[in-house]
Order: sequence, then structure tokens, then C-alpha cells
Amino acid sequence: MLSRLRRSASGKHRRRPTSPAAVEVERGNDALRSGHLREAQSAYEMAIEHDGESPEAWNNLGVVAENVGRVQDALRNYNKAIRLRPRYAEAWCNKAMALHRLGKDEAAVECLDRALRIVPENPVALMNKGVIFSRQNRHDSAIECYDKAIRLDEKYAIAWVNKGVALLKLGKAEEAIEAFNKALAQRPDFPDAWFQKARALVLAGNRDSAQICMERALELEPGFAGPSDLSIKRLDAKESG
Repeated sequence: MLSRLRRSASGKHRRRPTSPAAVEVERGNDALRSGHLREAQSAYEMAIEHDGESPEAWNNLGVVAENVGRVQDALRNYNKAIRLRPRYAEAWCNKAMALHRLGKDEAAVECLDRALRIVPENPVALMNKGVIFSRQNRHDSAIECYDKAIRLDEKYAIAWVNKGVALLKLGKAEEAIEAFNKALAQRPDFPDAWFQKARALVLAGNRDSAQICMERALELEPGFAGPSDLSIKRLDAKESG
């Protein structure tokens, strides 16, 4: 079961940053949102040169490291951010996802629970906890997490999709279709939702409608190979599937 895990890169400023470190963090965030990882890494490293105790710079440097597959480096950076700011919920979430990628799911769930103690109404932490439960075939527990995330943000399309996938695993095709429709009401251009709806329609015996949904997924993303559960990366100012 594959997943794309939602990650948090922090440091968005409502006011124009003034300190040299804050300026570099903002520059790094802009580069990261644009997918320019080398530029982002350089900016975060420069921020750390200016201020080695910037938790945002360490956290976001971890996001870059994880995006290029250096999970152990990412974990060290998240730990540094947490040491500097123990109640840094985003860093706890990011640490959880790094641990998850290393196969340390029990420790990952503990980190997500820590994030939820800091920010109880945290749909990102709840959804990622659900992803981990799904990977452990604990689909009822996963659905509970997705439902909590959706209660906090009913427009959270990815949580609706993940809920639908869990329902499919339990053989509840009609309920799954409902969940995928909820996701598509929020994001009509979401290929994962169309793909998963196609799967559910096949299980429900409606192959003609399933074919239409699959064609829509491929239209939106040619060559689409659809994961069986998913999450998304998260920047403060942008979401990407």
C-alpha cells in the first residue's frame, strides 16, 4: 500500500520578515513551493548561518532532505527543530512521517499524538495517523481518524479519499463512492479521487461508470497509476496532490 504523505513546511510571515534568518526562511519557502529544492536548501542553510537556533529553518531543511530521499538527515533536522521548540506541532508531524518512512510506525503514531496534544484540532496529524493505521490494516481506526479530520475541515478532499479507500478495504463500496463524491465536490480535478471512485464502481458492479471515471483520471494526469492510499504535501500557502 503506497502513500504520499502530507508534510509541513513552516515559516510563512504575515508581515514582511526583517531579520536576515527570517528573510532566508521566506526565500526558502518560496523556492520550496515552486519545487526548486536546491535553492530552498541553500536558503535554509543560509538562515541557519544567520541564526542557528531558528526552528523554522531546521524544520524546513528537513522537509527538503526528505523530498530528496535523505530521510535520516530529515529526522535529525526535525529533532533539532523540536529541541529548539518542544511544542512545535508541525515538526512533530514531520518527524512522524519520517519515522513512518523508516518503518517505525509505533514511534510515528506517538509523535502524531504529541502533535495532537499541542494542537488538538489538527486535521493534518489526524489524517496522517489514519494513513498509518490503514497501512497496518486497521481500517476502522483509520476511518475514525479521517472522520475527526473531516469534522475539523469538511472540505479536506484528501481525507475524504482516504476514508473512501479504507471503506473499500472493508468491502463497503457504496459508502466509499459517497466519500469519493465528497472529495470530488471539493476538488473536481483530483485524479486520485476519480481513480478510486472507478475502483469502487467496479466493486459495485457498475463498470461503464467506472470506465468514465478512469478516463477522467487519465485525462487529468496522463499515465496516472493511482495509489491505494494517499496523503499530500502541505505548504503554508499551497497544497499539491
